[in-house]
Amino acid sequence: MPQLIIGFDPSSRGMDQYLKDGMPNDSPKSCRFWIPDARIRAGDRVLYFMGGKTQAYVAWTTAASGCRTGRAGPWRGHKYIELNKIRVLESYLPAADVFVATGFRAPRVECIVPDDIANVVWRVARGRPLTDSDRAIEGSATEARSRYRNQRLRELALAGAGGKCEGCRKDFYRYARGLGRRCLVVHHKKQLRDTDELVETRVADLAVLCANCHMIVHADTRRALTIAELRKKLSR
Repeated sequence: MPQLIIGFDPSSRGMDQYLKDGMPNDSPKSCRFWIPDARIRAGDRVLYFMGGKTQAYVAWTTAASGCRTGRAGPWRGHKYIELNKIRVLESYLPAADVFVATGFRAPRVECIVPDDIANVVWRVARGRPLTDSDRAIEGSATEARSRYRNQRLRELALAGAGGKCEGCRKDFYRYARGLGRRCLVVHHKKQLRDTDELVETRVADLAVLCANCHMIVHADTRRALTIAELRKKLSR
């Protein structure tokens, strides 16, 4: 399975012209985006992310080779990767939009996207619609009069959260040598119990909360708090 690599540039200064010029990589000094090249393989997918004030995905491509070391010219002694045609997005896609749809936070450095959410991030960051595998029908009544929850959507939400609660924003992967992750639950922003109809749920409709924050959200049994309301209460 091909990996999904994030090529990262921490600044947006001069980036528009660089993209218009086709992102030339004639020498190590001309490169603006950097990727974790030691682990890249031919066929891997690459998303280019611009940091700074822009905080957006700007282009994509695939790798034509793994990591190599130049033998001559400006790249002599330097590691490089051959890339297929780089496609610049017609309009940059904000990191916030990708996070809402997939749970994948804006990267701070070049990185490799976790395999369990790589496909959905790859689609969304290029402005492609979600497929049927990224959504599911929920809300059918079970014998216990509860509502059916789709396990795959739950797993995608947990993977995208990276161990952090969206309420208190604490990283529970750091608690008890990783066992803290068991404190995290998946919360439906739109309550399934509010309707008798089947509901199409997307990953963006889910929030990962710690058990404490989840209890606060449902403190009023008549109406669940929104995530924004929860954060406001926690900040007081």
